[in-house]
Amino acid sequence: MKQINARIWRDRDILGLVAGITAIGIFIGVCLCCVVLLISHAEADEMVCTRWVLCQPDSEVLIRARPDRRSEVVGAACCGEQLRSDGRERNGYIHLVDVNNETGEGWISVKFIAYTEPVRLNVQAVVKGRGRVACRESVDGKRTRWAKPGQTVTVYVEADGWSVTDRGYIMSEYLEVP
Repeated sequence: MKQINARIWRDRDILGLVAGITAIGIFIGVCLCCVVLLISHAEADEMVCTRWVLCQPDSEVLIRARPDRRSEVVGAACCGEQLRSDGRERNGYIHLVDVNNETGEGWISVKFIAYTEPVRLNVQAVVKGRGRVACRESVDGKRTRWAKPGQTVTVYVEADGWSVTDRGYIMSEYLEVP
């Protein structure tokens, strides 16, 4: 009889130990889930980043409801205006958050977005190079005309290696301020 009682107590101790380990495991699992949620929330906050509008002075770039140029216009942003984006890009548009409109969001063409704050210059620059230089409608946009080496242009704004000039967008490396 003593052996049976000892065995029962030993089995009971083992069950208690297993139950304790299980409870600890559940607790650790819940803690890990909380940590993962906190990290993912922090990363989502970090995803919101600042961008700037890069366009001709005294002009605006349209903000649309969807990433499509035929979509409804829900706002506009001025040259140099600071915008906030959650980093989503689709169809050549970047998604904006905290927009001052009814929905608080919108889409703007990446062709008119700078990743660094534009510097307002309003200076004369000389086109440099061994051949003609492309003037474009936007950053990496369609070529609209050519500028010849030695030609003088007015540079209004510069950001991300692009200069907004009176002849269009020109890569800054092809311009020299005397």
